[in-house]
Amino acid sequence: MKPLSPTPLVSVVTPSFNTGRFIEETLRSVQEQDYGRVEHIVLDSGSSDGTAEILARYPAVRVVSEAPTRITDKVNLGFSLAQGEILAWINADDFYLPGAISKAVEALTAHPEAALVYCNYLHVDENSAEIERIRSKQAGFRELIEERNYVPHQTAFFRREALERIGEVDTRYPLVQDWDLWIRISKEFPIVHVDDWWAAFRVSHGQRSDVHKYAFWSQGRKMTRGHGAHFFSPLFRAYWRGKFSRATWMLLRRQFRVFARKLRDFVTSFGRG
Repeated sequence: MKPLSPTPLVSVVTPSFNTGRFIEETLRSVQEQDYGRVEHIVLDSGSSDGTAEILARYPAVRVVSEAPTRITDKVNLGFSLAQGEILAWINADDFYLPGAISKAVEALTAHPEAALVYCNYLHVDENSAEIERIRSKQAGFRELIEERNYVPHQTAFFRREALERIGEVDTRYPLVQDWDLWIRISKEFPIVHVDDWWAAFRVSHGQRSDVHKYAFWSQGRKMTRGHGAHFFSPLFRAYWRGKFSRATWMLLRRQFRVFARKLRDFVTSFGRG
């Protein structure tokens, strides 16, 4: 990898649509970082909930107000507009912790061979109260395709050079687009886990990861298999072991209605994905 400049510009991309309830915390978390060279690009596709008024209070943010509808297309447009040597992507309901960007730059500088650095993250609720801390681990291409996504996207910072080499975010995988991107980067370059806490992931009712949780599994399975994962991978075994265990528990307790509802949700979810 090419050496970074002494103080590389970091470009943060945020896709947005009707995120007025949470986006200000995201904006503040970027603006209040202690690293001096940050470009923040927000791509909004016609929000009608006051998001535009909030964005107007942050003139340093570059706002694309007629962005594409799909998150994948927004992120790709944001990366194409970004000027930074280092790129990052955080959604409009998540936020960075203090010092996150400077720590990420330090990590990439300390590991000149690495294309991407990432770390652990916090789960927070709709009021930003901490629920739990999720620790990740050092992973590479094989772990990412066989086990699970160990790279929380809100903690990931990667070199523009890597994106230019592997290509943009794949629109075929709208629910696991970040996971696919990390896999493709890790196939070509080393990636590095840092045992620290840089960002928070918000858990809220109705978010995509909850509404499309079954389709998420199906899409992730198809994507990882396309990258060469084994049919009976640890990811496959863990998923179905959990499914059968929960199904058995419900049937033994004669929770037939719950079982039927879960089964119906599982089947119909593939049409929503």
